[in-house]
Amino acid sequence: MKNKKVWETKSLEWIHKVREEMDEEIRGKGMTPAEWIKSRGVIDTALLCKKLGLENCTIVKDKARVSGVFR
Repeated sequence: MKNKKVWETKSLEWIHKVREEMDEEIRGKGMTPAEWIKSRGVIDTALLCKKLGLENCTIVKDKARVSGVFR
């Protein structure tokens, strides 16, 4: 149980750090969050999974959102 709490704490710290970086970039470009998301383009889910170390995941393309940034 101790390891789970340590992992959750580190995960939350990472999430907050990424969010701060995103907010700084959005403010720097003078965009709204929605405009910033649209400017990022299409997400390569296979590459994202690989970078996150998710080796045993299956991407179901039929269930992915077609509108917005998920294509």
